[in-house]
Amino acid sequence: MSVAPIRLISVGGSLAVLLCGNRTSSTDIDCILDPQVAETDEYAAEWSKAVARTALIARLFNGWLNQQLTIFVRQDKRRILFLASVQQGITIYEADNLVIFAARLDWALERKMRRIAHATERREHKDVDIPDAAAIIKLMASRDDYATPLSFDFIKGLNFNGFDVVPTDDAIQRVARYYREKYGDDGITEH
Repeated sequence: MSVAPIRLISVGGSLAVLLCGNRTSSTDIDCILDPQVAETDEYAAEWSKAVARTALIARLFNGWLNQQLTIFVRQDKRRILFLASVQQGITIYEADNLVIFAARLDWALERKMRRIAHATERREHKDVDIPDAAAIIKLMASRDDYATPLSFDFIKGLNFNGFDVVPTDDAIQRVARYYREKYGDDGITEH
């Protein structure tokens, strides 16, 4: 493969472990491959082989690098999200042949808030979304890109894909409560 370094954007557990520090482990790395690579059959095939080879050599399970995240981003939005994430400039891993950037923090928060509000069965098995959302808000507060504390309206307005599935007030209040208990100040306000 002649495209190096390969660039990915990531959300979820990799942000929690490598960037926010609110978790010590994650099952997999949720990522989106650079659309220029993903849309070129030759490069995409070589990338898949490299991921499988890495799993074999490092004794990782086959789904260690989870690219299913792509299905949660409308095709016409993937390149926009990818480039905005790279421009955000938060690198969570860098080597000669691979760079992993944090996905746009507002999009990462949007995904978490939507899951807290609407994927309640997930919390029966793995309840990491509320602490992850609070940690993302804490990270957002440390940057000049966002007016913090975040407002309910800001969080409800997160709709990158245009899915119009807004988080519930209850979900936002639960994250706000957790944030206050964990960090000692307000990460979310009602106004």
